[in-house]
Amino acid sequence: MIFRNALFLFGFLAAATLGAGAAQAKSKPNMFMWPQGKEGWEDIKEFQPMLENAKHPHPAQWATEDWYAEDWISQRRSGLALVQGYYNSDIIRDQDVDDNMPVLVVGPNFYRLSGFDKRRVVHTIDVVYGVTRAQSNAAIILEDWHTGRPVGVFTREGLSLQ
Repeated sequence: MIFRNALFLFGFLAAATLGAGAAQAKSKPNMFMWPQGKEGWEDIKEFQPMLENAKHPHPAQWATEDWYAEDWISQRRSGLALVQGYYNSDIIRDQDVDDNMPVLVVGPNFYRLSGFDKRRVVHTIDVVYGVTRAQSNAAIILEDWHTGRPVGVFTREGLSLQ
């Protein structure tokens, strides 16, 4: 019995030693690798649409994106129906005016949006209500639904979050 176990252990170690070769620059494909290989995995890691690039300031980061609020508004009966959808989804909780300054109270689902989508939502609300169109220095203050503290400001230049 001991001899059989020792023989099995010796055979296993011999097979493991023969299977281990010198390190190679490019691994050989096997059944445990990604189907597209290491090069394909590197391409996948580069594409991260939901992550923000922290090196760019908030408003300028999406300045080159080709998107218009009318794209979303045209998919609903009206702009107000789209804003009502934000309320129903708990992205927006409330609208208020404080010292003649519009205040937008954001709900918990606002924080689950990507940075670009947060800006799209607030920009769409601005287009529907025309807040920054009315005055040259107009702004919308964003407040947190739970703490009541300001979390950002939207102007003609875009949304800046804290």
